[in-house]
Amino acid sequence: MKKILFPLAAVAVAVLMSGCTSLCGAGTCAKAEAPALKYQPRLFKQFGDINNVPDGLTQDCKGNIFHSCPNLLMDSRYPGVILKRCVKKGTWSIFVAGDRSPKTGVGRPMGLEYCKEDGNLYYCDNQYFDSKDYASRVMRVVIDKETGEPLRIETAVENIKLANAIRFYKGDMFITDTYFDLDRADGIGVGGVYRIPLADCKDKPVKLLPKPDYAKDPYLVATTETKALDGRGGDISGADGLAITKEGHLYFGTFGSGRFYTAKRGEDGKYGPARLIFEDPKVFPCCDGICYDEAENRIIMSDSALNALHTWSIDAELAGKGKEAYGELWKNGDDDGATGLLDQPCEPMVWRCPKTGRRKLIVANFDNGFPGLVNRTNDKFHTLSVIDLD
Repeated sequence: MKKILFPLAAVAVAVLMSGCTSLCGAGTCAKAEAPALKYQPRLFKQFGDINNVPDGLTQDCKGNIFHSCPNLLMDSRYPGVILKRCVKKGTWSIFVAGDRSPKTGVGRPMGLEYCKEDGNLYYCDNQYFDSKDYASRVMRVVIDKETGEPLRIETAVENIKLANAIRFYKGDMFITDTYFDLDRADGIGVGGVYRIPLADCKDKPVKLLPKPDYAKDPYLVATTETKALDGRGGDISGADGLAITKEGHLYFGTFGSGRFYTAKRGEDGKYGPARLIFEDPKVFPCCDGICYDEAENRIIMSDSALNALHTWSIDAELAGKGKEAYGELWKNGDDDGATGLLDQPCEPMVWRCPKTGRRKLIVANFDNGFPGLVNRTNDKFHTLSVIDLD
């Protein structure tokens, strides 16, 4: 199952050898609708065509940023890659090319996470848009602990429909699978969250059960249900973003309808059933990637449908304040992202700037319009946004 890494063309590397992009370029000047202008996004990085669909974000223990680029546009000249921003130099380079699936011949890195337990990088290889025949996988990039360079890519989990988000907690890997494709008579879309001990996939890949048998899968933790919203093209995408608190509690939501769930970790390490804690399609119709902001004890959720970022206060939730736990951090209209405004945000990440020590929110802008979203087209700007949190 081990794959040797091969370098990409030098021209692709040259495109990326630059630091954070300055605030330049004329955007479409979408009207800001934010509750506080202090959270207005600015431009963090503008990529060339090598990254035409920005997606996942993670960071290692030193603050180096890793960013996945599945390059889903069918006319893309570039393969899916994972980029790395050097925390010392502020420069970007290609870390690895996505491992090519034996079923489709392409690599599609999306959700990714640096694992502190073993010092390796894991990513979700989302093959769903190329093949719905369980071609998606979770891949492990084995990293040299002395040099920080990638050594090889190997399969950790297989037989997934749409591998999307990935997180780690106390030796366990948690992933979301967005589509179960069960074709239920009521039209409800089912997705799920899986918990896989790292020890189980150390020597060989874990193979999840086919979706008709999902209830029997020992790795399944929770499921989500999605009913298509009006004006969204019948989208019944299930579990997408995933976050884990310092206590190990899970938070996750559905892309197709913005249903927001939690599953609590008990003292015995087992998880209770998924509980729906927020549902209001008027203000939160789409839950894409999410992250945990430990300093504020809250979840930050990206909303691809409304070009928005939402917050969920865990303290307010635990105090039984219900809808008071929900908040809006920022929202803007359709925009090309040239100045850093949101352009179909898909993944947020809290990052502490090594120069100032202050917390910043880095946001990847997917910019690959689906039916019913504020964002209409993929344009020439492919960006990461940044928001000051402190």
